[in-house]
Amino acid sequence: MEQEEFYKDQYDRTLDRKNEINASVSTPIGILTALIAGLYFETTNFDYGDTIWLCIVFSCIGLSTVFLIGCSIYHLIKAFSDFQNGYNYAYLNDTDILDQYYQGLLAYYQAQPNTTPASTETTAQKEFGAYILSELIKSAGINQKNNKAKIAERFQCHKFMIFALISLSLTIIPFGIDFAIHRGMDKIQKVKIESIVPVSLAAKPQDTSNKKQLKQQSHVKATNNTGSKADTSSNSNDKRGR
Repeated sequence: MEQEEFYKDQYDRTLDRKNEINASVSTPIGILTALIAGLYFETTNFDYGDTIWLCIVFSCIGLSTVFLIGCSIYHLIKAFSDFQNGYNYAYLNDTDILDQYYQGLLAYYQAQPNTTPASTETTAQKEFGAYILSELIKSAGINQKNNKAKIAERFQCHKFMIFALISLSLTIIPFGIDFAIHRGMDKIQKVKIESIVPVSLAAKPQDTSNKKQLKQQSHVKATNNTGSKADTSSNSNDKRGR
């Protein structure tokens, strides 16, 4: 393998490795989310006001889990973006810029005295190849260092994540004991009455008498209406008889 092909292959591998590392970050994110959800469930459903020693054990293990999850998240961010610093990967220049550089070399050597077109092109290509080789070596070296740093941070992330998983598993012991003690017991809800509004439940006799009067008035109106209708019908019959 020629030297230029070797370093070009190394350069391509560093970029592929970078993409693999960035893609692998999604797995720790999912696991850490599940750990946080499990810890939140346990801490919100644990009864802290009952057994003191059980509360102390659960709190100590819970705080250790929070610390380990925090360390894992810290190294996860470092592996992905190194916070605001970022990872400066090196790339070759764009093809148009490289072509301008090559054309500049041709123009430079053509302007030299006692040169032929063939020798000018050969010299320009040789110098351009050396430039590309130096850029590949420099870029591959920078990218390899960045990948090594990201892999180291990802390893630390996985390490603390495993410790957090073990710590969260230990919290199941005091949480399970607390759940067994309070199993089937309804939680007592304390209610505080700020003010009392007096409510009278006694029936007022005046309302009943008013209702009776309304019923009697409606009955009288109905009787009068019936009588007026009867008179009207009798008068109409008398007129027909005549």
